[in-house]
Amino acid sequence: MTWTETHQRWHALRTIEAQLAAATKPELPWNDELALIFGDRAGLLAALRYRLRLTVNTQMDTHLPEAVLEEQRALLAARTRGVLRVLEAEAHAEPMQAGRTYDDGSSWGQARVVA
Repeated sequence: MTWTETHQRWHALRTIEAQLAAATKPELPWNDELALIFGDRAGLLAALRYRLRLTVNTQMDTHLPEAVLEEQRALLAARTRGVLRVLEAEAHAEPMQAGRTYDDGSSWGQARVVA
């Protein structure tokens, strides 16, 4: 992945996070530009999970005093609320779509479902 592609990817993720945080009913965005960057919806979901994991691991320093840690946890929860809702909703939808067949004859297989 080139620097430009990496920059586009991280910029898209930050933009999506901001949109989801501001949304009343957050839904996973999808368009042609995101398809070029992430390949498919599963790729975008995997990238959102990865970024969330990185964010939590880097910002939740367990060596902080308990009061500071709780404050940081609250700030992080508020900032990632939209992403968490989308990831949870998609996680619940994937098992229900396991047998689904698409118009092109393809189906949800293990390659399309991201754990």
